[in-house]
Amino acid sequence: MMVGMSSLADLHAIVEAFARAAAGTDPEAPVRSAIWPTAGRIIDHLGTIQRWAAEQVRSGAPADRRRFRRPEDVDRTAWFRDGARELLRVLDGADPERAVPILYGATGTVRFWQRRMAHEATKHLWDLRSARDHDPRFPPEVGTLGRADAVDEFGDVFMAEARRRGIEPLAGAVALVATDTADAWRVSPDWVLERQRPDAASAPPVTATISAEVGDLALLLWERADLAAPDGRFRVDGDAGVATALATTPVHL
Repeated sequence: MMVGMSSLADLHAIVEAFARAAAGTDPEAPVRSAIWPTAGRIIDHLGTIQRWAAEQVRSGAPADRRRFRRPEDVDRTAWFRDGARELLRVLDGADPERAVPILYGATGTVRFWQRRMAHEATKHLWDLRSARDHDPRFPPEVGTLGRADAVDEFGDVFMAEARRRGIEPLAGAVALVATDTADAWRVSPDWVLERQRPDAASAPPVTATISAEVGDLALLLWERADLAAPDGRFRVDGDAGVATALATTPVHL
């Protein structure tokens, strides 16, 4: 299955789950987000982003994100559902290879937004669920292919932008190894993420290895999991300081 097709299927499932959670969560409930600290602010943020992305795909031109904020007198849940429905309509009907504006002033394709919106909604569904569960697991609506792609996309989009921005290098390379799938990656000291074969005899050397379920590796990169969590979800081999630097350095600003 192509990533774009998988992303669209995940996006459909996630926005429906998000809308149900939004309807059943007190908008003033605190969530685990330093930027959007309440459920209501998470809902407003994702709804704004989805409308903004839909407009850029529909028009093929850059749009001002501020235009798409929720008016204060509009019901939050209904507003979110309307925007999510429009995003799905636009992405389902667009040529995935058509050129459109993407992040950071660049040009990409519709496929970028299919993928980005799936992972954005998944990340914020986790945030929203943290209003009821302090440490929820990766949203089960997303399958293993989508979970692994969340790691790939973080490297393709956010590590690439962090390199352009001049992020501080790591002291050594770090391997990310999924314990529930055959996925593995290597993050170089200059923040390049590449897929690896976990059983490769000639794999490039690393200073530390972080092993966990693939969804937990994605949460770690999204700064939504604690490498030292007492439940033992993460195993660190090698230099713990380098592993911690990977887990705690702000990449997605």
